Amino acid sequence: MTFQEYKDLYERCTTGNCTPEEQQRFEAYHDGFNLSDTPWSEGFGNQKSIEKQLKKDFYKRLHQTTEVKRIRFPYWSAAAAIILIVGGLFYLNYLAGTNYKLTSSNRVKHGTDKATLTLSDGRKIMLNNSAQGILSTENNVLVDKDNAARVIYKKDGSTGFETGQAFNTMTTPRGGKYELVLSDGTKVWLNAATSLRYPVDFAGKERVVELTGEAYFEVAHNKEKPFKVLSNGQVVQVLGTHFNINAYPDEDAIKTTLLEGSVKVFSNSFLSSTKKGALIIKPNEQATFKNNTFSKATVDADDIIAWKNGSMLFKNADVKSIMRQVARWYDVDVFYRGQITDDTYSGEISRNADLDEVVKALKLNDINLQVSGKSIVVLP
Repeated sequence: MTFQEYKDLYERCTTGNCTPEEQQRFEAYHDGFNLSDTPWSEGFGNQKSIEKQLKKDFYKRLHQTTEVKRIRFPYWSAAAAIILIVGGLFYLNYLAGTNYKLTSSNRVKHGTDKATLTLSDGRKIMLNNSAQGILSTENNVLVDKDNAARVIYKKDGSTGFETGQAFNTMTTPRGGKYELVLSDGTKVWLNAATSLRYPVDFAGKERVVELTGEAYFEVAHNKEKPFKVLSNGQVVQVLGTHFNINAYPDEDAIKTTLLEGSVKVFSNSFLSSTKKGALIIKPNEQATFKNNTFSKATVDADDIIAWKNGSMLFKNADVKSIMRQVARWYDVDVFYRGQITDDTYSGEISRNADLDEVVKALKLNDINLQVSGKSIVVLP
């Protein structure tokens, strides 16, 4: 069975429009599926190797759990696993091809590199509209926008008079992301609907920034100056390391995930990080701060930063969690009508897919949506 044949059969059977014979064929189907009739980009890797690995991963997950509802393709089909796992790399790419014609005249595009930079004197610079080059000079630090849609703070080497510590704020809207390099060399990637307040230059004994939303940090090492991130009652302290913080106000907890190095996490209600209550996490561990209490768990840190690498990745996520990601990246409003299922799903969707492609994929997985312009209604 080819991909198109399987997809057509799946859609008929899951919408109740198939014959008894087609339903029996669907339920009895196993491993004859192949990708030979589909568009394939070399950037995806070797097709046969990917098919083999997808089937292996699918059966591994199948034996791990039968309780969690994955994006609802039948568990017994390796074809389903391929559609699910490749997600945005293959499935949405295929839907956008010649066999799937989008009819909406008002396509909602995916997010892009856009942010607002607020300088210490209150001036605001719309970064997506500003030209490349020097944007400002504050406290002997040049604020430069390069050709990679990135803002870099560079000390200009002068010894002129400084008027005190100056703070800037970078803010991404819904549907935006941006990259920033602080004056100490620390790199920060801001996800959509995120704000980071930071000093133009780090004076004193600490490097302190304030975060709302989600960002990935690659902190420049400096054993003399700890780097701290403040976010809604939580403090993350490092000397130099790679980590991700999810501190959106509409999430029920702050999650700090470590990729490299060592991180100390504690509540800012403590006067010192040495107080009882500080939590140390190691690579592939995630600290969760909820109701002024910390816990930690082992995770796949690469999954957590999928957003930075161009994907919306869901693992055992409920509908509202999925739709929060969709709302931030596509700048849409989401409403709920009736009793929404508490089923959980797993899958991956490219952040380069437009909204109608995402909605199509979610509908195929029994998530009931109605779209009108930039509003989405989720139904039972």
